[in-house]
Amino acid sequence: MMQDHEVYLHLGLLEAVPKSGSQRKAIMEFIRNLRVQPFTRGDFTDKDTAHRERQIKIVGDYAITYWLDAPAKIVMVVDIRPADV
Repeated sequence: MMQDHEVYLHLGLLEAVPKSGSQRKAIMEFIRNLRVQPFTRGDFTDKDTAHRERQIKIVGDYAITYWLDAPAKIVMVVDIRPADV
């Protein structure tokens, strides 16, 4: 059985997420699912200043940016914002 990955995000990122409702539920479900599906591809990719490939997944009206450190079994969620920004 494959061991789950850890998912890390700064609590401040949750300020951009609705406090309740279906969009919050979908965002939180996507983040939780990254534990067991860490290789989930985003809808877009970019690179950060360290040249790491980051995935950008659109969930409802929000864009979630994350990257995977596969050897350490960690997914870092680095940004959550309205998708039109």
